[in-house]
Amino acid sequence: KVDPAQKQASNSTYRLYRELSLLRQMELPIHRGWMCYVWNDTDVFAYVRELDGLNRVFLIVLNFGKTSTVNLASQVPDLPPEANVRLSTNFERNGDKVQTSQITTDSEEGLVLEYTTSNPVHNREEFKDRCYISQKACYFSALDILY
Repeated sequence: KVDPAQKQASNSTYRLYRELSLLRQMELPIHRGWMCYVWNDTDVFAYVRELDGLNRVFLIVLNFGKTSTVNLASQVPDLPPEANVRLSTNFERNGDKVQTSQITTDSEEGLVLEYTTSNPVHNREEFKDRCYISQKACYFSALDILY
């Protein structure tokens, strides 16, 4: 049973898990398609989730160390200058935009960023050895079907 205070608090762990679960239900790339890791250092690990045929990409940035700023625009060709914060462990950041050339995360913060592209990371030669497929699928937008 969930503590009623957790249900009511806007920044509770319960709410975070609920929001993550809803995001996973609504967004196919979160749980299907390609996962490519794009950055790691002693504090931050970042990866993208992509689905063939869908131009929306999710960039997950996880900070396991101290407050850090990373320049993912210099690491990922064609990364747009801005990405939308779909979900953060710091709820105040939800809905914000971040500059991909200077993504700052606090210690133990996680971000789910969203951007659009016509050139997915998994198609780039320099990332071939850092991309993995789970439940291969392709989205065909003209007919709104997943196959």
